[in-house]
Amino acid sequence: MHTVPGWTVITALLAPLLLIGGGAFAATLQPFQFDQVGYSISQLAAYGATHRWVMTLFILGSGLCVVLSAIGLRTVRLAGRLMLGLSGVATIGVAAYPDQWVDGRPAPMDVVDVHTVSAWLVFLAAALWPTLAANRTGPLRLRWGLVLSAVQLAPAGWKIAQDISHGDFTHAAYLGLFQRVLVGFEGLILLAVVLLARRQDA
Repeated sequence: MHTVPGWTVITALLAPLLLIGGGAFAATLQPFQFDQVGYSISQLAAYGATHRWVMTLFILGSGLCVVLSAIGLRTVRLAGRLMLGLSGVATIGVAAYPDQWVDGRPAPMDVVDVHTVSAWLVFLAAALWPTLAANRTGPLRLRWGLVLSAVQLAPAGWKIAQDISHGDFTHAAYLGLFQRVLVGFEGLILLAVVLLARRQDA
């Protein structure tokens, strides 16, 4: 019997797909051409968005999948699993405290609100968990955990600086695309670790 259950593969696969694919679907429900390159995923669940409950459910589902993946990934260190779980809980927080639209268009709220801080926690926790999960017997060695964390921390820091500066830190025209690529990359890391853990445990 595998220590890491098979359903963990499904939850790890669904976590990014629900956000990226769900965002693509929710964008088609908007009354205007929603700019997925410029606008963030969570703005599709903001107050004022058409059928915002659709994207809200996708975000909640993604967060739940991350939490379940952390529960199932039993062969890595507990600290890493807790950090991964925190990323999932923060994702749920993004949906629980939505952004809002102004005059029929997405508009960011103040950076001190719960929504923005939750988004920061999502990316920071997702970046840190590989390092904290690394051990000598599991699928992640420390050097690989450090590399994966460093690769994610750089764009996560850029995103936080972008939010704090209200877009003045650097050009923000590709913020939505950047977010979707980062979400996809985080999802690939989680899925790869789960698959390696399953293979090692066979």
